[in-house]
Amino acid sequence: MLRDLTIQNYRCFNNFHIDGLARVNLLVGMNNCGKTTLLEAVYLFVNQGNPQCLGYLLYNRGELIERSIFSRPGEPPHPSSYYQISHLFYGHAPSLNSTIRFSSTQDNNLQVEIITKKAETGKLITPFELLVRLNSKEVTYNVPVYSDDLIEYRLLAFSRFSNQYSGSSKLEDKFINKNLFIPTNNLNNQNISDMWNDITLTPKEDQVINALKILDKNIERISFTNKPNFNSGILCKRSQEEYPIPLSSMGEGMRRILNLAMAAVTVENGVLLIDEIETGLYYEAQTDMWRFILKVAHELNIQVFATTHSWDCICAFQEALDELDDPSVGKLFRLSRKGEDIRPVEYDSEKLGVAVRQSIEVR
Repeated sequence: MLRDLTIQNYRCFNNFHIDGLARVNLLVGMNNCGKTTLLEAVYLFVNQGNPQCLGYLLYNRGELIERSIFSRPGEPPHPSSYYQISHLFYGHAPSLNSTIRFSSTQDNNLQVEIITKKAETGKLITPFELLVRLNSKEVTYNVPVYSDDLIEYRLLAFSRFSNQYSGSSKLEDKFINKNLFIPTNNLNNQNISDMWNDITLTPKEDQVINALKILDKNIERISFTNKPNFNSGILCKRSQEEYPIPLSSMGEGMRRILNLAMAAVTVENGVLLIDEIETGLYYEAQTDMWRFILKVAHELNIQVFATTHSWDCICAFQEALDELDDPSVGKLFRLSRKGEDIRPVEYDSEKLGVAVRQSIEVR
């Protein structure tokens, strides 16, 4: 389990350190204080800089741009998605010879670096390349950085680590399936349909159904059609209904709970990251949601990081913690920003309880 993390030169973090991390961590703070950026940093760190994970985060951010840069003479331009990589670095600095570092000292003394450097002559068609270094050992995947600081999204999304590291091209499979990031707009239905293949007809299926019952106690079963798309293709069977009904007709909260439940039971012994965890959930359901998260995190050895802007979500988190024999499994961290300096302020369950009871603002 991750106990501490240092982030250097990544987005809004110049040199940020957080320690005392718990099994379940709720992150709060004002807009533009780095909550989502911290989730991204944890995700990249636990996935050891996997380029597919970086591509996934850029896609979720909506920061990709459509451009036609290269086409052969006489051929129409071929548009593709690109990302201006300077925005990954602190201060949006030009990326040449820049390095992003993530490191942890208390657990496994691991350091992950994402680097741009001059490419070897003749190796690439561009003067820069992006690479990953793990504890000073380079793991190349040769993503070119074009002269205007753009990288092509597909080269991240479909890249694979070289066999130079661990002797296997399946390194990404080892990590991506073990650690999941749920954005505010949820995973798409194809993603969770793929997860369902490993959940169905196992005890984890019962855990998912029980989570859905937080919002509808009549849910008996769920199923997926053979061609699920982003927001359709999932069916629910209710005890009071003769025929199944689409999940999409049951509200955004039901879809959110399904995402949380399926991701949680999928990342056994891994890390689950959730941006704005309360999205779509009525405040009276949030305590039961936290009870589920805390229970599954304990049973399946999961570490959870979640963000929120909601006071109701904070109160529900504290209420669920208070019911545990060991409430130290959960903590709240407020990211406090003064100018360009961002620091975490830790609230254990006792301090958080005082804040909630006395209505002390911690967001």
